[in-house]
Amino acid sequence: MCEAGTNFVPIAEAAQLLETTEMRVLMLIKKDELQGKMVDEAWYVDRSSLKLCEKPKAADIVRPGGCGGGCGSGCGGH
Repeated sequence: MCEAGTNFVPIAEAAQLLETTEMRVLMLIKKDELQGKMVDEAWYVDRSSLKLCEKPKAADIVRPGGCGGGCGSGCGGH
């Protein structure tokens, strides 16, 4: 788990800094891999936890032998 500081950024900025999506950042917060907090119905991420965490790799999202998109192979991409 990454340790928290006091400098928080909006989730959109955190996603941009990690080169990923806002949904992925929310999943990292849920797994306690990033420190975040909700303020007035908006999520913010501790900037220091971003520096301590690695950017998500494709292998973190894509399953071996599949796209990981949950499409059930109906998209014709397999």
